[in-house]
Amino acid sequence: MENAFIILFGFTMLYVAATSRLMAHINVLIFQGILLFLICTTDMNEFSIFNFLFIAFETLIIKSVVIPYILGGLIKRTKDYRDTEANIHHFYSLFIATVILFIGFLISNINLPAMKMINPLYFGVSIAVIIISLVLITTKHKVISNVIDFITMENGIFLLSLSVAKEMPLIVNLGVLLDLFIAVFILGLLIKHINTKFDDMEISHLSDLRDCEYDV
Repeated sequence: MENAFIILFGFTMLYVAATSRLMAHINVLIFQGILLFLICTTDMNEFSIFNFLFIAFETLIIKSVVIPYILGGLIKRTKDYRDTEANIHHFYSLFIATVILFIGFLISNINLPAMKMINPLYFGVSIAVIIISLVLITTKHKVISNVIDFITMENGIFLLSLSVAKEMPLIVNLGVLLDLFIAVFILGLLIKHINTKFDDMEISHLSDLRDCEYDV
């Protein structure tokens, strides 16, 4: 069952690559948070109420509720509901994402001595998710799309931490959670100021924002 959740987690990135609707991307973030919770709980070797509550807080509360709620509010405030001006067509984004995910599945089937200490499926899918997110970040123009893709990349890093940090998952997950909070907070401020100064949310405005005068 755990492997099915991991594979489904990887396939969510294909939907992100295929659609331009930003609210659909938010729904994917919610679904990814639920999947990460299910993956963590099914992979628990020893049940601990503290670990369970922390994982539930990090995945179900933060990743599935708080961050999607913040991003959904930003989308409604800026009235940017689609990202239709990417550098490449969504069909080609879907094709590239499919190839990367396929390579990730191939990596998960490679039997190397160095990979005996980790779950190959965790590793292959998480690396594929991280790379797909990086590709989407570089091809999309809307700032809010970049924020969403950054969070999917953080979700991939979270999954990767489960495969390579079994001895200290709490420390790694706290670091990922802190990075996520800081990123959403800072990028939220950028989106607010870009929306104040410009008519659209093109990422190219980031280079012009430094010349604007505004009160923080």
